[in-house]
Amino acid sequence: MSSQYLIHLPDGTEYGPVDRATLEAWSREGRLPAEALVWPEGTPAWMALEEALAAPAPASAHPSLLPALSSLALEALAAPAPASAHPGSEPGPAAAGPTPPRPAGPKDDRTQPPGPMDDRDRTQPVAVPRERLDGKAPRGARPRPSGPPAAAFPRGLVLAAVGVAVVVAVLAGLWAALRPFLAKRQAIAAVQRYALPERRVEEPQAGLVVELPAGWVALREDNPFVSRRGSRMRLAQPAAGAFGAVSLAVSPRQMDDLDAHLDDLLQERVPRMPSQKVGGRSDVQLGRGRGRQVRTTWEDGLVPMQGAIVAWADGYDLFSLEAWAPASAGDAFAAELDALGRGIAPKGQVATRIDEAVERLAVDVPELSRDALRLLVAERMSQGRSLEDVPSAALRMVSRGLDALGAAEAAEMRAIYQQVWAPVPEGERVRLAGLMNEIKAGRPVQGEDVLALRTAVQTGVLALPEVERARLQELSGRAVRKSLLLP
Repeated sequence: MSSQYLIHLPDGTEYGPVDRATLEAWSREGRLPAEALVWPEGTPAWMALEEALAAPAPASAHPSLLPALSSLALEALAAPAPASAHPGSEPGPAAAGPTPPRPAGPKDDRTQPPGPMDDRDRTQPVAVPRERLDGKAPRGARPRPSGPPAAAFPRGLVLAAVGVAVVVAVLAGLWAALRPFLAKRQAIAAVQRYALPERRVEEPQAGLVVELPAGWVALREDNPFVSRRGSRMRLAQPAAGAFGAVSLAVSPRQMDDLDAHLDDLLQERVPRMPSQKVGGRSDVQLGRGRGRQVRTTWEDGLVPMQGAIVAWADGYDLFSLEAWAPASAGDAFAAELDALGRGIAPKGQVATRIDEAVERLAVDVPELSRDALRLLVAERMSQGRSLEDVPSAALRMVSRGLDALGAAEAAEMRAIYQQVWAPVPEGERVRLAGLMNEIKAGRPVQGEDVLALRTAVQTGVLALPEVERARLQELSGRAVRKSLLLP
């Protein structure tokens, strides 16, 4: 780095060139403000005073150059004015014009640098100019930076701007962190406006009770979040963004086949959820009894969703809980659904009535298994029909369903029934066979004739060996199910 320096004060005044010792002395004496800029000889740009002083001092001049420098110094002493104070010009001999301010004192010494100086300092010459007296630059010297240095911002303004930027950054980060929380609180508040106060929700007609776990609420019917048509209950867990609806369907044929009921429910959803994808199925534990569950996913606009359908039965009343939440809820949705399921407690009143009727009629209809008789009873009870004619209805459904069985099963069943009719006299057997055809066709038959027919069948079935009677019940059950599918 060069031993000669130009100094640029914040007010635009320039001093120099000066040597390194003078620059350091002026800095120590407080004559140069911290905002002053310095241009060391041979460098491409201005630098801060502190940076210039921190740079290592250059090596002293070669002894052979000392005479020339001394000559230049003597000529500088004879110069009438200090170096030009105009930015943008090359360092050179002193020129006429305004000179930098000098300290207060009795003597107007224009050769002094800025700041206070004592009488000894006033007798010292200014730094030696870089240019020779003939106006030519020293050999090997580089030109000074073109144009004035950029105006320095006041330090206070810079610090204030940095402080504002830090505050803005902190507030932006705080907002980014709080925004999801505030949005969640707002969503919870919106759901709570439609929440019912009860923690135990009951549907008396359907015989359903739900003990709501923590976080879940029941919604009013006019809520905008759950609008499933025919829903018996509308539920929400606002903290997890989960919602649910409990529905009821009457289907005696599916009361023992919940997977078939789930298939129907999934098919019904396709028009309103065309992107639905069906996941796995599993058994679930309810507060009372067990159910069957299927998981689903779909897209609600651009929002990925997850859901589940839980089905359970109370006799021929088939309940379903359809629940859903954003996919972003993750495993929390499954945990909330399990908690809700453990609060579901069907009263089982329909199933109780069916079981009581089956127990009473099983002796009169020994050709049917308990499951087949239960299906027959549930079918008639769901339609509000009397159970008094169940024995004759069993004869009709078995005879109609026999024709719908496979050839091998139909032949096996006829062979067993030949054993049932074997103890009956020939004439009576022919008469009873005619009555059976009337019943099969759905034509009315006298009560005493139905009783005679039922007595003959009951006696013959109970006389069968246990293995053949069990087989007859199995085939008769299939015939009943086939008959229910017939028009």
